[in-house]
Amino acid sequence: MSIIFTVTPDLNAEFPAAAARRLGWREVPLLCATEIGVPGSLSRVVRVLLHAYTEKEAAAVRHIYLGEAVKLRPDWQEKQERV
Repeated sequence: MSIIFTVTPDLNAEFPAAAARRLGWREVPLLCATEIGVPGSLSRVVRVLLHAYTEKEAAAVRHIYLGEAVKLRPDWQEKQERV
C-alpha cells in the first residue's frame, strides 16, 4: 500500500502526510503534491490516491467523493448511486 495526497494551492498550512502519520500510518509510504491552480477550479480540495492490492474487479471498487468534490467526477457519482 502507498498513498499520494494532492492539495489545491490554497491549502498550505500542513502536509496531509504529516497528519496521516499522526493518525498512525507510520509504515505506509506517503507523498504530498500540489494540484495545478486552474482558474475556476474547486478550492480547498484534498485528493487521496490510495494504492492497494485487492482481488476485486475494478468495477467493484467504490470511489468516494465528498461534498463539492462530486463535481470532479459526476460520471462516477451517478454510477455509485445505482449500486
